[in-house]
This record gives sequence, C-alpha cells and structure tokens, in this order.
Amino acid sequence: MSGLIFTIAQNGYDTAFLQCIASQRAYARRIGVEFVAVTKPSRVEDTALSAWLKLPLAQAGLESGYDWVMYIDADCQVSGLAPDFRDDRDPSGSVFMADGRSGRVNSGVIMCRNTQAARAFLSLVIDSATSVVPPEDRLHLKYENGNVIYIDRIHGGVSPLPQEWNNASDPGLKDYVRHYTGDMRPLLKRTLWRELQYRVLKRFRSRQLSKFQSQPESRGEEFVTALMRLRDEVLEAHPEITLAVSHRR
Repeated sequence: MSGLIFTIAQNGYDTAFLQCIASQRAYARRIGVEFVAVTKPSRVEDTALSAWLKLPLAQAGLESGYDWVMYIDADCQVSGLAPDFRDDRDPSGSVFMADGRSGRVNSGVIMCRNTQAARAFLSLVIDSATSVVPPEDRLHLKYENGNVIYIDRIHGGVSPLPQEWNNASDPGLKDYVRHYTGDMRPLLKRTLWRELQYRVLKRFRSRQLSKFQSQPESRGEEFVTALMRLRDEVLEAHPEITLAVSHRR
C-alpha cells in the first residue's frame, strides 16, 4: 500500500519544531512511505490559511492515488516505536482521529484511507468554511478544528484513534505521537537558539490572532478562494504530494 505523510511547517515552524519534523521524517522512512514537510511558501500572512491547508492537501494526496495519507502537526514528535499507521485500522473506517484534551476530535493527527467516504468528508469540512459553526463546536479553538468537529457531529465520518496516536495531555503515556501543545508544550526540550526562535514565532502568531481570539463563526468566500490559491502554490512547490504513485505499490 502506498502512503504519504505530510506536515505543514510554514511561518518558522520548520526551524522552531525541527526535531519533531525530523522524527516524522524518520518514521516515514522506517515504514516506507513518502514524507513532505510543506515549507513553501515560507511566509503566509494569514495563519488561518496555513492551519486549514492540511485539508485540501490531504484531499489532493488521496486524489493523486495514495492508498493512505497521514497528516501530522509540526509540533508532534513520533516515537521510534510507533507502528505503521496503516496497520490494524478499522476496515469500515475511512478517516481516523483521536480525541483532544477537550474530549472532541483533534485534527493535529489525521489518517485517511483512500475511499470515497474520506474524500467526501474532507470536501464537507472545506465547504463548511463559509457555514456558521455553533459556538459549542468551536469553543476554545482558533482555526479549522471547530469545522472538523461540527461536520463529524452532523454527518459522522471520523473513526476513533487511541490517544497514543495524538497525545496532547498525558506526559506519562507511552505514546506513538506526542503533541507538544497546551500544557505539553513546556515538555519539548530545545536548544537555547531553538527556544528563542519559538518565542519569536509565538509573538508573531499572537499578532496574527489579534483579530479573532477564538475561531470565528464563519469565514467568507474570499478565505476559501485564498485557501485554494495557497493549495495550488504548495502543490507546485511540493510535487511529491501529488506524484504518481503506481510504481510504489
């Protein structure tokens, strides 16, 4: 089975989370799948576009013929003991995510089997960008995760993953993917230089988030147009995402 793992490392994430991305690359190499760290364009003014980008890129990977596509946030470190993500998945499932700290599905790690159901789910989430998302679905969120929660609640489509595949809350868990977000962030040990880079990145992101302290209830058509334009730019810069994969089967 062919596979693609990708992360999005724009706006300084490629250096701030270098060790996490290196672990993802090593994992992809170990299980024999393609790995892409999306670093171009290096600067995206609207950070919400970078956050949403995972959805159309996952869709593009499936449409190009990969049997499986896995997205991992740049601030996630993959254990050297993590098994092949394609193994032991529920055969009736198409899109797989673990619950986050809030008990709702978290889009920091997404696994997609190449099925019509997976492609339809991704399309529904992208299309929902201009829909009104209820407050309870976007509570304490800033970007696309509220839409993922909303579409899964209304239409279904997400099969559960064990917390080991996206551990954002339990430092003692013997996990496969450790997500250094929220209270887990201080556990990521960096060199002094990397820590300074992260602090600069954090200040930049805080300025970007000043317009919306939480995820807006909906976004305009111009946001979707900009997202698709960014998708095309990324696919041109990173052709591996849609590279013909028949020779890898």
